[in-house]
Amino acid sequence: MTQYTYGDIPDEFHTKKYIPISRHLWKLHKNLGYEIFLDMVENCPDYIHPELKERLDQTIETAKQTFEGKIKDPSKTVSYFLFPPVISVRADLNQGLMKLLYGESIDTSFVVINDSTQEIFMVLNCHAEDGIPVDWWVVEPNDELLDRRHMRLGYKIRDIPKKLKKVNKISEAVINIFKDIRNERAPQWSNSDYQVGTLWGTAMANILCERSSYESVGILWDGLMAQKHYGLPDYWFMFWPLPQMINMFLMMGRREWMLKFDGLITKHQLYVQGLEEIALEWLQNHYPEVWTLVFMEQFEKNGIPMPYLSVDVNPPNPKKDKKVYSQEKFEWEYPSRDDFFTVQDIDVPIDDAYRGILLDVNHETKRKPTHDDVISTGLGTKTKFVK
Repeated sequence: MTQYTYGDIPDEFHTKKYIPISRHLWKLHKNLGYEIFLDMVENCPDYIHPELKERLDQTIETAKQTFEGKIKDPSKTVSYFLFPPVISVRADLNQGLMKLLYGESIDTSFVVINDSTQEIFMVLNCHAEDGIPVDWWVVEPNDELLDRRHMRLGYKIRDIPKKLKKVNKISEAVINIFKDIRNERAPQWSNSDYQVGTLWGTAMANILCERSSYESVGILWDGLMAQKHYGLPDYWFMFWPLPQMINMFLMMGRREWMLKFDGLITKHQLYVQGLEEIALEWLQNHYPEVWTLVFMEQFEKNGIPMPYLSVDVNPPNPKKDKKVYSQEKFEWEYPSRDDFFTVQDIDVPIDDAYRGILLDVNHETKRKPTHDDVISTGLGTKTKFVK
């Protein structure tokens, strides 16, 4: 099989320099070429709306049933967080965390930028009251709403990244427009706070490839600290405005960030993140090589790192090592690879593993998990309790 190099990625590809912190995308590029990113982005609109519908409907229904006391054991049930919707959270912690981070009434927009065209190509909008998600809507690439112009700047929404370049400036501009749209569509929430998460498509793809809840939280830190810690040109993604608590955690460093945030989402338990049926079918049917190379290797071959390894990993850092790019020093240095585990180690059927596994292990567990550590499998209201 042809091995592609860093130099094979065109310099004009906007987020090329972020490859050192894009572990999964680097693996895809080495084996399949960077065009696989472009192809997946080009084709994802066909699947993204039904996938997001399944994810967010499940998030809302899980939160609703938890609030109504219909979930048998919320502490053993995991769904995806409302914002950002790429992080998993236990059902008993979801409402409190939303309120803690964003307040009593909040609108959120998750804004995704196409790395190749540098245009906004998707926006996911949600609203939460008292920490409970109550409404959402999606803007797809061909939606006329993206042609709406910023009243002061005159730019179309889709073109804002090409004009303003910096993620914080992009975020500031889009939040002004989406507040106006919110006020038109839902005037009853016109006094609610507003939160934007702006990210490049490669950042979203990389974190969606990750199966470990700990590693996903680490990827959040990498993206938010891309400029300050790694010396990269800009944020890979950011929250605007940055919630005070998130900013405080960021300043504590990557390890402490992970411990604090993982405590908030799962009380430090490791969740092997589940995939919805639509995502499974799309990947397996349209991108089987991606499914095998990234997902199956985590489940069955290379394995998933135990949390104690994840919190002490040493990612490549071009700010500290000037040879990172020239010598392609993109390997992540873990203290050990002895305690990477596969689904065989925990004796969970592979079809159940795809849909998520909550494990009774944390960053203090210095061994591989076994079947005795399996708490539940699945996502949200489709959770199966094991113990």
